[in-house]
Amino acid sequence: MRSSAPEERPIRFAILLFSLLVLGASSGFATTGIGEILGNIAASAVLLAGLASMYHNRILLVVGCVLLVPALAARWTFFWLQASALAPVSILFSLLFTGFNAGALFLYIQRRGSPTNDTVYGGICVYILLGYCFALVFMLLEMLVPGSFYFAHEAPVGIPQIESQLIYFSFSTLTTVGFGDITPLTPPAKSFVMIEAVVGPMFVAVFLARLVGIRTSSR
Repeated sequence: MRSSAPEERPIRFAILLFSLLVLGASSGFATTGIGEILGNIAASAVLLAGLASMYHNRILLVVGCVLLVPALAARWTFFWLQASALAPVSILFSLLFTGFNAGALFLYIQRRGSPTNDTVYGGICVYILLGYCFALVFMLLEMLVPGSFYFAHEAPVGIPQIESQLIYFSFSTLTTVGFGDITPLTPPAKSFVMIEAVVGPMFVAVFLARLVGIRTSSR
């Protein structure tokens, strides 16, 4: 009974989903001072909510804690010191935790039986986490190899602006909207953009097919 109790609390996935949506909304205001602070708070809330979403498994929780601490420490250290050398470190730790979080959630919803609010919220969270994972990859590429992306209108001049632009670009790619105002230039950037453009629709198709299949077979 104790091991199944956390699985009956879909609110932890709802909180993660809400945090992800708030982070997406706050990323558009990163060009302002208060917007940068709110963005860091929202990103920290996503990391903490992500850890809470792994409460159903003690091993995942321990590994998540190990990844969470340096991710939070690096993000806020960079925010206060504004040292450009810390930016790739902060992005890398955030990527490691976010990728681990998405993988843990994906395995969790795959092991569930009949579709519930738990699996629906969890599936949506995985989809959005995928978008943030690719955004972090794009940011890391732009940090390590400046000019990996071409910005048609106005090139971002700081880390928060780059983060805002590439989060927008990542979700445009994930949803196959593709406005064309940001273009990958280097081979690694093109490769990751291509992978995201394939993974996004594929995840939606497979996730919906699984939910429908389980629903049909249970009748």
